[in-house]
Amino acid sequence: MRIVRPLPRPVSAALLSCALAALFWLCPGAPARAQDQRARAQALTAAMSIPEKVGQTLLVFFEGPDLSPALRTMIATHHVGGLLLYDSAGNVDSMDQVARLTGQAQALALSGPHGLGLFIAVDQEGGPVARLREGFAVPPPNMALGATASADNAALAARVTARQLKALGVNMNLAPVVDVNSNPANPIIGVRSYGENPQTVARFGAAAVRAHRAEGVMACAKHFPGHGDTGYDSHVRLPTVPHALARLRAVELTPFAAAVAALVPAVMTAHVEVPALEPEPGLPATMSSRVLEGLLRRDMGFGGLIISDSLTMGAVAGRFDPGEAAVRAFLAGADVLCFGADRGHRPEEQLAALRRMIQAVESGEIPMSRLDAAVNRIVAAKLEYGIAGTGEPPRTDPGRVNTPEDRAAMRRLAGQSITLLRDRNGLLPLTRRASGMLLWPGGDPRAARVFTDQSPGFTAHFPAADPAPEARAELVEAARQARRLVVFTRRADRNPGQAALVNELLAAGLGPRLAVVSLDVPYDAALTPEAPCLVAAWSDAPQQIDALTRMLFGLERPSGRLPVTIPGLDGT
Repeated sequence: MRIVRPLPRPVSAALLSCALAALFWLCPGAPARAQDQRARAQALTAAMSIPEKVGQTLLVFFEGPDLSPALRTMIATHHVGGLLLYDSAGNVDSMDQVARLTGQAQALALSGPHGLGLFIAVDQEGGPVARLREGFAVPPPNMALGATASADNAALAARVTARQLKALGVNMNLAPVVDVNSNPANPIIGVRSYGENPQTVARFGAAAVRAHRAEGVMACAKHFPGHGDTGYDSHVRLPTVPHALARLRAVELTPFAAAVAALVPAVMTAHVEVPALEPEPGLPATMSSRVLEGLLRRDMGFGGLIISDSLTMGAVAGRFDPGEAAVRAFLAGADVLCFGADRGHRPEEQLAALRRMIQAVESGEIPMSRLDAAVNRIVAAKLEYGIAGTGEPPRTDPGRVNTPEDRAAMRRLAGQSITLLRDRNGLLPLTRRASGMLLWPGGDPRAARVFTDQSPGFTAHFPAADPAPEARAELVEAARQARRLVVFTRRADRNPGQAALVNELLAAGLGPRLAVVSLDVPYDAALTPEAPCLVAAWSDAPQQIDALTRMLFGLERPSGRLPVTIPGLDGT
């Protein structure tokens, strides 16, 4: 079997992206249209009251699947600029319901005095972060796309995603993630990243940005200035990116530069501490003018929207209340203040932040010039993407979501992503006639049917996600009778019983019969370094399990290439 190595460093996509940007501005009429939009945006901004302007800066979450009285008040009375959809907040029942909700919300906003519609945003990255799932063709995670070694696949995944979002009335995708996952222990990025090579991430991210734009949906590159080499989850606490500026420019900032060159309309901040950029201890990048206004706006030339990550995440909420966080982020350079459905927080907190922002403007703490600059950018973006001045909400068509063509495209991407890390003993492909055991700690019996249907001789076992010693001992004893063994792991670093199970099977002399498959980050393989057969499948989504099964039983050849380095694994 072929030995898989990390992807080589390709030529940077920045020059190509710059060339495309230049072609855009050289198109006949483009500068005139841009100038007209700026003039219209300035006129609309000038006509607004302070509360209306402040409302436009908020991107808020809400509860329930309908246009509730509370949501009506947020839109009609408080003039919020955008809504965030969350399945966890009960916003998603079905694709028909989402389309109906977005249409009603837009109609209400557009009937306001200035004809400004809403940013309707969602985290639809693919893989583990996708708020729309049932009835939506969800692409594999970014790292799986990185394993296909084709930026065209990143564009395809983004194009299919954006086309479906637009059909549901969603005009902003908080994606792509362009963090470089250079830290195998990163607890929050992982497979959300295209890989560890900054040029590869830049190329794939820029392709995704252009695909979103082509479909008329706003992309948002995140998390600036980079969350890929952190040891903590910013949903919980403030992580630190400890590198010098030269390293940041060479690694973390490279994909953002490519996204800016690809005309990304929005960039989301990271709640990370970066001492090389901001000397004040404990100050997140989201609240650093040196990072946002200095680095992103002035040095990197970004003229689009700066969107904060959710201001009620643990990295911020542990130090600032929502109102104070909003004022600090806004003064630092964030144009859009995001409030997500973070655990322990309620929509009412957003009203307190709104009132605090209005007070800060009226007292002069926030200069009017700063507010006008942000609102001008917000309105200009809405004009460019048809979210303002139309009078009517965009037409939705849920029938264009999850089409057979979309599902087929996602299956192709899944198939191209499956990566054989090594097969020392030529175990694969498995024979369908052999007896065997599938061990899937914490697994889904329904998803496993795809596997067992291929080989009726296999039995599936689903111990706890972190199997205890007694359970492991029973499984090892039962495994002695099986001719073939397959173990699925998922984040074995957080569930040490999974790696212990594999290593105990190896200690029992069952290695020649054993294939170990990671269903999330491939770094699980480092915890079972003696396993002779290792496979990366990137996700436990049904389409990935189906593609994995086809590869294991020889119906498809593995073609994925590892986009990251696995510490301590020699690949042979």
